[in-house]
Amino acid sequence: MVITLFILIISIVIVYAFIPKLQKNNETKTIVIFSIFLLIGTALNIGIALHLKIPSPIDLITFIFTPIREFIISLSK
Repeated sequence: MVITLFILIISIVIVYAFIPKLQKNNETKTIVIFSIFLLIGTALNIGIALHLKIPSPIDLITFIFTPIREFIISLSK
């Protein structure tokens, strides 16, 4: 629980460090992308801190490309 709070505090510090500079330069798209990536990173780090099972992205890639690979192999036979 303490680690989760620490992660949230670090994320808030990052927001206060970067968002005002981006607002000053009127970079709305950059703020949106920055916020999305920060939210994803914060959520993943909290999940790791709470020992949740987070699936690897390679599992999704394998799931998608295995049928394609098998199809291509069947064409070469």
